[in-house]
Amino acid sequence: MQNPIPVEPGASIDTIDTPALILDLDEFDTALGARQPNAAHRVAVWPHKTPTIARRQLEVPGARGIAVRSVREASVFAAAGFDDIRILRPVVGAANESLLAQLPGATTTDDGLAIEGFDDLSRAVTMTTRVSSVPEPGRAILDCGQKAIGRDLGDPTLVSNADIRVIAGSAEHGIALTRDIPPFSIGDWLQLVPADIATTFTLHDWLFVVRGSRFVERWAIEARGAF
Repeated sequence: MQNPIPVEPGASIDTIDTPALILDLDEFDTALGARQPNAAHRVAVWPHKTPTIARRQLEVPGARGIAVRSVREASVFAAAGFDDIRILRPVVGAANESLLAQLPGATTTDDGLAIEGFDDLSRAVTMTTRVSSVPEPGRAILDCGQKAIGRDLGDPTLVSNADIRVIAGSAEHGIALTRDIPPFSIGDWLQLVPADIATTFTLHDWLFVVRGSRFVERWAIEARGAF
């Protein structure tokens, strides 16, 4: 379990200890508002595994429940008060079958509802990082590596300058290749966009929620590890 340094509400986003998984509430609310009211559908919650996010997604007109990938994910969301859950993956093994039998409101039956919400977080989620060293001109080492940001679908991009190549190089560190761009300094604060949000959420226990540049609160990624 991560034990992040406490942050007071209203604090600047760059005071949050890095690396940190960030959700911009303004961007998230904009994405939810931009979704066209649709026929009845389920919300995909396995990419973020976070009940607090799912509750907001269920406020979109037409949302009629959630979709998860596993029985164990379903059990976490059921414990958080969700009672209309479809499990998409086949239930395999006696332990999973027993757990499913204990979950009212969870089903593996295809009810024909479309599954939506995959893009709700695409513009709202970033990772914050700091430059920890500059070993040579054109190359900066970041404190955000593969343990903090997934690279299954590629490397992250830098929010302030997509032309700077960022590599989630080792377990603990990333690399920013600056080329002809003015070099970074030790301690510089940066934001990265993960190539794969779902993988990145599986690496964190906490989501730091901000509005603009100010910290609001932390949300637990409760279904992390519920395979």
